[in-house]
Amino acid sequence: MSPEQAPTPLRQPRLEPAAPERAGDVSLDALVREWLLELKVMGRSPRTIEWYAQKMRSYVAASNVTRLSELTAFELKRFLGELRDRGLAPNTIHGFFETLKALASWAQREHYQVDADLLRLRAPKVPEKEMETYSAEQLNAIFAATPPGWATLAVQILLGTGMRLAELCTFTIDDVEDEGDVTFLKIRSGKGAKFRRVPISSRLRRELVRYLNRWRPETHDRTLLILSDSRPVSAPTLSELFRRIHHRVGFGVRAHKFRHTYATEYLRQGGEIERLRRILGHTTYVMVMRYVHLDKGDLARDVDLRSPF
Repeated sequence: MSPEQAPTPLRQPRLEPAAPERAGDVSLDALVREWLLELKVMGRSPRTIEWYAQKMRSYVAASNVTRLSELTAFELKRFLGELRDRGLAPNTIHGFFETLKALASWAQREHYQVDADLLRLRAPKVPEKEMETYSAEQLNAIFAATPPGWATLAVQILLGTGMRLAELCTFTIDDVEDEGDVTFLKIRSGKGAKFRRVPISSRLRRELVRYLNRWRPETHDRTLLILSDSRPVSAPTLSELFRRIHHRVGFGVRAHKFRHTYATEYLRQGGEIERLRRILGHTTYVMVMRYVHLDKGDLARDVDLRSPF
């Protein structure tokens, strides 16, 4: 047979990677278990995971939804409307929306069959509240009512860094980065598992060293804040401390209010908003602006000089 008469060899079909098949309908309980495990693997804090879990338990108990296919945009709007009729706070309603929408978005990325309208649903509006801060008089009262040792240092760090309560509870001695002229606190387990460095003032550095020299018990535990019985300070312990201080001073004491105070004072003293964003650990400026506001005294400071009438 001549070359011209030889049969043309058959081309092998090109194999393309198969697109992942979309999973079928699943029970909501099974889906939530998988989602919460995924959040744990992603490094979300135990408090965040428990917050999501609590919201889902409440939703399942208050609805007839048992399958993912039943979780639709109509169902979510019905549920949120029911919460509104019951008089729940807007932040609570928004929390349920955020949880269910996060679950749906994750399920869609994992190729489960999710209602398309649910993924496009917009969040309910939450009234914007003025961010409250502590006055100098209130701060003096808080420090006067706070026991010396780990309790005082906890308040000093919250006020002097804008650190979150959960971040403070996981902070260790090894996270103190002293470079002589300046000292940083390394936040290894920030919100969203983000790492950041927070500079501290010379005054806070002095108080930190004083605590290590005078108050911290000898222990193999590397956690910074240690109780007298050598146990690390936990979030419930700090919450109980704030409750006792509240009883003594007569007004609420909350970790996030120290954060608001830090942010406001930082900008009031001429700090840059980009540096503040990085110190607080926010991704966008939108979040930073929620902490930054002008109080009544700032607004009225030069009104007689600036007003046209």
